Formats: sequence, structure tokens, C-alpha cells
Amino acid sequence: MNSRPRVRFDKPPVVEVVCSILFGTSKPLRGPHIGFYGKRIRDAFPQIEEAPPLMPIIETPELGPGSAEVGFGFGSIPPLRRTWFISQDGRNLIQVQQDRFIFNWKKAAEDDTYPSYDEVIERFNRHLAGFLEFLADENVGPPAYRQFELIYVNLIPLGPAEVQVDESRLLVDHVRDMSRPRFLDKPVGVNWLSIYALPNDEGRLYAAAQLARAPDGQRILRLDMTARGISEDISETGRQAWFNRAHTWITHGFVDITANDVQEQVWKRTA
Repeated sequence: MNSRPRVRFDKPPVVEVVCSILFGTSKPLRGPHIGFYGKRIRDAFPQIEEAPPLMPIIETPELGPGSAEVGFGFGSIPPLRRTWFISQDGRNLIQVQQDRFIFNWKKAAEDDTYPSYDEVIERFNRHLAGFLEFLADENVGPPAYRQFELIYVNLIPLGPAEVQVDESRLLVDHVRDMSRPRFLDKPVGVNWLSIYALPNDEGRLYAAAQLARAPDGQRILRLDMTARGISEDISETGRQAWFNRAHTWITHGFVDITANDVQEQVWKRTA
């Protein structure tokens, strides 16, 4: 699958990419550890915020898609909040909690352009390597990888344009039938989810679409493409190979489920 040609757009609708690992350690990661780690990356990520922890989600054929796993496994120690370390320009974000390390690229300005998967994954790999080095230095123990996740968030403006970009035709598996008179008008809300199996039991691909409003009031379609799973090879080489395969499935899946003319004329597909 990785031998497929890269999908490329001059104007892709992607506004955020999330690279995440779920892990376990032999000793619990405590609040002071997060503070020590923050000092290591303070020059590049000076802004700090907190958020509630994310629940573990494990993809297993036995439990079905997106099964939540409750509990952190460290006795009476409450789960750490999720700490955000944000770059000065707001375009890069590291999130750390007791069992998760996440790197985000986010569009921070209207004229921002997606830097490419190669750049995003290089940053993720570099910052993850630094986090693994930190865990070793603090004797927390080498992490045991439990789940990988790659997410592409796309925001697609809808409405009158040279090319019709409409929720009733954009997603080719959800095309509104106008060949007969309809009682119902176009929906005012859309919430679609399609799930696909990744090859070799390496997880699942989720395509989730819902209508939303931009801050200026314009109708948009948010389309999240999420690959979640793990490979048999959980070495660093195996992990990187999984993310590369997940990227292939996300990008080729994206062009498979969206209208060709929108890809070519709006997003300016070049490959």
C-alpha cells in the first residue's frame, strides 16, 4: 500500500494533523514529571494549558470499533490532567498525560499552508524521541506502546461557488437522490460516520463528517479522517512504518470518498 503514489493538493482543506501514541510504563508518570518535561521544552513550547485527560480507546476485533478501555492501572493514583505545551506561534502543540503523548500541527492563521506529512511526522518523531529520552532519564521505564493514532481534520466551506461544494454531493457515499420529488428539504444537520478495516488487522480507519459553522457564520463541513490501531512490530521502526501506512490510507481514503471535481477545481489536486 505504501508504494501507491502520494496524494497531493495545492490547496488542501486540512487544518490540523494529530499524531498520538497510547502507552504504559512500569512506574506511573506523576505531576512533577510533567513539570520537569515542560522545562526541557520550554524554549520551543513556552505556553502551557491544561485539559481533562483523554480516555483510552483500543481497537480490537473482539470488542468492535473504537472500544473504550476504562482505568489507568495505577491503584489509587488519580489520572493526570492533560497538559498542553504550545509553541509561540500556536502552530505546534505537544500534549502529555499519564498514558499518552500527542503532537499536533494546527493552522493558526488564514494564510497558513499545510507543511506536508513529511514535515509533520518528522517533528512528531523528533519530539517523541525527546520524550522517550526524558522517561529514561527519570527512570519511569521504557513505554510499552498500546495504540497509535493519526488524525487529519479538514474544514470544507460550503455554499455557492464556481464548483458546487455541497454536503449533498461532496461525499460520494452520501449523495442526495434528486431524481424524484422530495418531501424533505436539505438537512440542516449532518453527522455521518463510516468505518473501514486497515489491512493485516492493524486497526481501523474512521471517516466522520458533520455540519458546523465557521466563526464568521459560514456553513462548513468538518471531515475527520482517523486511523487508529497498532502493528505487530512495536519497535521504533515498526511504529514509524505504521504511521506511514496510516497516512496512505487517510489520504487515499479521502480522495476515494470525496467528489472528483471538488478535488481538482477547489483543492487543486496535482497527484
